Amino acid sequence: MTQQLFADRIGRSKSWVEKVEAGSRSAGRLSVLETVCEVLRIDLPVLIGRELSRDDGQCLDNAEVEAIRAAMERYEGIAATLGSDAGADPPGLDSLRRSVDYLWCAFDAANYDAVGRALPQVIHDGQRAHVAYGSPESARVLAEAYQITASTARKLGEFDLAWVAGDRGIPVAEESGDRLLTATGAFRVANALLAVGRTQAAYDLNLTVADRLEPGLTGPAELSVFGTMLLQAAVAAARKGDNRGARDLVREAREVAERVGSDRDEYHTAFGPVNVGIHRVSALVELGEGGAAVEAAALIPEPGLEMLRRERRANHLVDVARGYSQWGKGENALATLLEAEQFAPAEVRCRPMAIATITDLLRRSKPAPPTALRQLADRAGAAA
Repeated sequence: MTQQLFADRIGRSKSWVEKVEAGSRSAGRLSVLETVCEVLRIDLPVLIGRELSRDDGQCLDNAEVEAIRAAMERYEGIAATLGSDAGADPPGLDSLRRSVDYLWCAFDAANYDAVGRALPQVIHDGQRAHVAYGSPESARVLAEAYQITASTARKLGEFDLAWVAGDRGIPVAEESGDRLLTATGAFRVANALLAVGRTQAAYDLNLTVADRLEPGLTGPAELSVFGTMLLQAAVAAARKGDNRGARDLVREAREVAERVGSDRDEYHTAFGPVNVGIHRVSALVELGEGGAAVEAAALIPEPGLEMLRRERRANHLVDVARGYSQWGKGENALATLLEAEQFAPAEVRCRPMAIATITDLLRRSKPAPPTALRQLADRAGAAA
């Protein structure tokens, strides 16, 4: 890719690209780095030349990631026929359901270390059980295990694993006969696509599934999943710079949320008026409108935020911190990150986006970063 072509794709001048490549000027805001990553189809750690560190006490460590990968590599039919445990009794579905419910609870609490330790065995048991029973319920349990894998891996920067797990979960969800479960699997694939820079594909997938759901919107569960697809499409639209499209989708999702009423957690979507508000903030941050994102966050009722699960609330605060950072208000960004860390430490110390925000604050702190920022950077493994 020539410098001119690259400059055209990121909306900058050729001289700007030359100066950044020569090291005579900074690329600036985190949103600019995200755009560069999307155009080059690489992850942020590759762009900045190092892998982001993990707090192995709270995040997935390398051994846990490899164990999950190994479980995903055990193709169900082959493992059941040729595996060393082929003759063993398959796991009971009631026990598996309890294990999957535990994983959802751990994920909602942002306890990713617990998720990482338990996932490999749950995936393996779910695969064996589905081969043995071949029932809609065994398909549902295994599909949910794959969805948890996809969400956890994406959040912690294992994007290829998130894509594989999400993709693996869709045909299994279809075997369950539950179209809403299939739809939630699709938006997890879309999230993985978005994470690896396949923005248009993520946008198209979310809207395609939403269109298929729309004719059958009869109750809170259908409305919640449909509204979630719209919100995910809105974030993807914002990522590709479609300001109007993102705002229209958020507006449509708000209308759906009004039909649902209060915030619910149908199919683990946490959909409702509050969740629409926090996705509006996310979309504005993706558009680079940090000040507007912070102002939008202030409009979300505090009682509603207090009802959110830890993972969702801390995720929202990280977005607000990104908004403050884009707005040039580093002190507010730091205070918001520290608040998020209180709710869910792993959400700040493990997520690549949060770590990248901390790194950005470090680099822009002149003449020296404040003590609280340096300490947070140490806990998150971030470096200037």
